[in-house]
Amino acid sequence: MSLNAEARAALMFLILYTILLAFLLFGYFTRRLRLRSRYTVILFHVTIRLASQATGFAFGVVGYANTSLLIAYFILGAEGYFTLVLCTYRFLISWQTHNFASHDSWLEPRYPPGTPIFKRLILSFIFVGQRRRPMSLMHNLLIAANLLIIIGGSMMRSGQDSVRGFDPNIVTAKAMRTAGQATFLTINAFLLYCIIDTIRQSRRENPGQGTHPTLLLLLATWPLLFVRGLYGVMSGVLPAFNYFNPNNYGETGLLDSFVISEYIMGTAMEWTSCVLLMATYPASRSDPQKADLELSKDKAARLGGV
Repeated sequence: MSLNAEARAALMFLILYTILLAFLLFGYFTRRLRLRSRYTVILFHVTIRLASQATGFAFGVVGYANTSLLIAYFILGAEGYFTLVLCTYRFLISWQTHNFASHDSWLEPRYPPGTPIFKRLILSFIFVGQRRRPMSLMHNLLIAANLLIIIGGSMMRSGQDSVRGFDPNIVTAKAMRTAGQATFLTINAFLLYCIIDTIRQSRRENPGQGTHPTLLLLLATWPLLFVRGLYGVMSGVLPAFNYFNPNNYGETGLLDSFVISEYIMGTAMEWTSCVLLMATYPASRSDPQKADLELSKDKAARLGGV
């Protein structure tokens, strides 16, 4: 039995994400990567994308009669994009903490040593008052946008048992999906400002040294995330990019043109972004280590107390 375009594309990226998973697991097993590091967020993203691609492959094989697989694929895809945007912010914060002269991040200032994990979790969502942090607002916006996309996508099914039964005129569901994707796009726009501002500050602190390769990789990641976010908005407002438009399906499943556009503007953008983020590992090998930062901080505290 020959596979249709959806199944072939899903299988290809299932293999590609499996390769990334192998690299990450190798890093953990050899202790090059720590569980409490930014790379664990990437591991979470890769795991979600593997589940998404497996579901997409199953949907491509079974066909459009099984809407449950389509809903699962759609929701997992939204979760994958959500975690990838969060990944990029975490990598930028980590770079600021390790490389700025202050060894701190204006996006998310470091917590005092010994702060309980549950307290850090609560503070990570507080964006008003004296303890407000810009990243706290991003956390809340990311979660709100993610929920809008998931709920809106689920509503598009409209209780039907086949793609032919989808109601493309559910205004509320479309509005929720579009609002969620537009929020992601806005968050990506702010990410570009954060990266450029970090590059400028780095150049001021290190005149004549050029731009750090990790920052260049993060800057190269941004257009890919922007295209992915733009595709998300387009999928909510343009029928030609909408999974829940029956006209995008043929007798054997999704039309080839739809699959190509979805995987080029969506999945391929995410996979390439993930590769660039993983490439920051060799680019950051010479950065100050966390233990060195703590030692420097303790020394500064002792000198301040003299």
